Order: sequence, then C-alpha cells, then structure tokens
Amino acid sequence: MNNRVFTVGSLIPGRLMVRVKPQASEPTESQNNKIEAIIVEQNSSKIEIQPVKGKLLDAALNQGKQINYKCLKGTCGQCTVKVIKGPGLSAPNELEQKKLKDELTNGYRLACQAEIF
Repeated sequence: MNNRVFTVGSLIPGRLMVRVKPQASEPTESQNNKIEAIIVEQNSSKIEIQPVKGKLLDAALNQGKQINYKCLKGTCGQCTVKVIKGPGLSAPNELEQKKLKDELTNGYRLACQAEIF
C-alpha cells in the first residue's frame, strides 16, 4: 500500500495534477437555436412562441406575445389559436375536445389548455 504524505512543498501549483470530470452544463446559444419555435395564428396574426414547459398561453404572455383570452379555464374559447407549427405540444384534453370538436383536426387548440413539454 502506498502511504503518501503531502507536505506544503508538494502542493506547489503545477506539481499536482487533478483531473476534474466536466459536469453537464446549460445549453449553449447554438444548442438553444436548435429548439423549434411554436407558431400559432389568432385573428390573422401569426405569433411565434419559444417553447417553455407549461401552458401555451402562459408561455406566450410571459414572452410579451398578445393572445386574446378571458376565462383561463377552457370554457369561453377566446384563446383559440390555429397551430401552424407546434413541436412539443400535448394531445388535446377533454375540455379542448368538448369546446373545439372537429376544429381540432384543422389544427385549432385552446392556448390556455395546450401544454408545452
């Protein structure tokens, strides 16, 4: 068994090499650019939303994007948007199915109910 004793002199910078395993870091800017934006349309206005986990409406409002809304419960339909490009959205829930019916097949969603994952 090797019993090494470290003295003050043995700890002089450059004489002792320690390898540190790199840890996973935050995504770099170039990696962030690979994330596709969600593009929706409401009242003939196209809105580009950067995907952030949570409700589509919350993400849009937090990014300063204007989407009309009222009840936030999925019952009024004010926040209905047509999804032009929507990677990472949840499947329509019961409230959306009840409110939008056949319009779901045409790409319409309730922004207050659609989840970004």
